[in-house]
Amino acid sequence: MKNSLVKMAGMALGLCVMLSGCVWLRSASIGDRSGGGQSVHIYTGDYGILHLTTPDGITEAANSALVSQCQSGKVTNPQTELAMREWILIQWYTVSATAVCQ
Repeated sequence: MKNSLVKMAGMALGLCVMLSGCVWLRSASIGDRSGGGQSVHIYTGDYGILHLTTPDGITEAANSALVSQCQSGKVTNPQTELAMREWILIQWYTVSATAVCQ
């Protein structure tokens, strides 16, 4: 009985290690890197569970929010920063983005 429990625990650990490497996080970018105007800033976040899921479209949401803050709908010199805080079961992903309206 104890031997089968050890085997099952080993298999579960091995499965967790194998699956934890299968995480993808997509990113996006906007515009060229020139111009001057009003500076805009956005901060957005979402969560993942056990490194098995990641937020889908977090950078696209930040980019859309930046563009919506500009009257012209165009931004330049975008700068983004992705950060992750990890708790035991949950990971919190945040994107902080700044740009200049054209």
